[in-house]
Amino acid sequence: MGTVYAALLAIAMAVALLGPRLGRTLWPAAPVVDPDPLAVVALVGIGGAGVWAALRGLGPLVIGRPDASWLLTAPVRRRGLLLPALVRILLAAAAVGVVAAVVCVGRFAARPIDGAALLGWAALGAAAGMLIALAAVRAQHDPGWGRRWDRLFTAVLLGSGAAALVAPVVPEPPIAALAEPVLWAAALAAVAAAVLGTAVAVRRLDDLSGRRVREASFLVGSYLDAAYTAEPSFLSDLRERRSWRGRALRSAQVRRLPGLPVEAIHDLLVLRRKRHRLGWLTAAALLPAMLAGSPGWVLVPVLLAGALSSADTTLAAVRRDSAQPALVRLLGRTGRQVVAARFLAPAVLAAAWSGLALAALALRSNLPLGPSCALGLAVGPAVAVAALGRARARPIDNSMPLVDTPMGAFAPGPLIWLFNGLEVLVVLTLPTIAALLGGIGSTELGWGSVLAQAALSTLGVAAYLTLAADRNRAAV
Repeated sequence: MGTVYAALLAIAMAVALLGPRLGRTLWPAAPVVDPDPLAVVALVGIGGAGVWAALRGLGPLVIGRPDASWLLTAPVRRRGLLLPALVRILLAAAAVGVVAAVVCVGRFAARPIDGAALLGWAALGAAAGMLIALAAVRAQHDPGWGRRWDRLFTAVLLGSGAAALVAPVVPEPPIAALAEPVLWAAALAAVAAAVLGTAVAVRRLDDLSGRRVREASFLVGSYLDAAYTAEPSFLSDLRERRSWRGRALRSAQVRRLPGLPVEAIHDLLVLRRKRHRLGWLTAAALLPAMLAGSPGWVLVPVLLAGALSSADTTLAAVRRDSAQPALVRLLGRTGRQVVAARFLAPAVLAAAWSGLALAALALRSNLPLGPSCALGLAVGPAVAVAALGRARARPIDNSMPLVDTPMGAFAPGPLIWLFNGLEVLVVLTLPTIAALLGGIGSTELGWGSVLAQAALSTLGVAAYLTLAADRNRAAV
């Protein structure tokens, strides 16, 4: 009950603090004036690619672990066992499509909004969400087909970002309101396609591989366990194990590069085998450009979250060495040497992602291109310090005393673990945060912010490598 209470309290506080402001952002009092058609298409493409990535990461067809262990291998018809899971995923995808369609109507449609048109767009969004979910189910049937569609959605994401970047410089006529008969014809066609696809998917449920359903079910069950027990510290290791378990092992020649420690060379090998993730990160770097008209409090979390995700690409080795330092001892390396070597790849990745993201944002807003790109490069090492600190964090300490609140007591261990490293991130990126909060639409970002961020990043890296790593013992 303590976990449920903490989750409900966090949701209630988030709604109370961010609900009104987020509602005004998603459904403003007045629509966006003459939105760029390419930008609108880009937002739709990014939303579809995001739904696809989420469904592919979850399965999408999953059942309870007891059913996956016993009934999936028993002489029970698989269609009856998997049909509830298919219904759940279709309803969830339809709900996401409805929300996305309603938000688009609220931001771009002229006032007053016609109820019939809103209903038509909602039906079209629900059908589109169901079609994406059905494609993900088909990908679970055929992994090769799914990989081809992964590449297609990556291309859609990159194309959407490129369309949003060129939207301000390509003259396009304003978006005309879609005629109601055309809208309803498109909605009915999409609904019919979704119904037909659902019938085909139900018919093919008996042919779905039990091994794929079992793996997805155990993965989602582990996620739910982590959420319920407030123990998310092992999810990164679980995700990394799943990623490597699905790959064919092959040897790769390790070439010693002059001046690079062996840990950095290992990170380069990991990057070479994570080209798919790098492609998604490159496409996601265009997301801040999609949000160029959003307030600074929206842009700052998007930029920092993307930079943290980029820096985390090679940090699985840091988590492993921190939990099991035997390999570090065998190499005869001290903790400071290992941390300094493992810091190189995250710093470069975070700097490259931030530089690309802020350069794209500058092309879509009134920010100067040169200082924006330089600011992204300067903030990369600061983000890498925070990511490295999170990777080296110990598991959640559940022995801490309870904290009393007016609504009851809760254990602070999960909350402290969740915010571990974020305070370092906020302090070391203060110039970038201030520039984004005050630079869009009011004052221009200048080289002073770049110099301040570079100095703070340098100071943070030097302090972290000096104080947070042991220079004598082989312990990360």
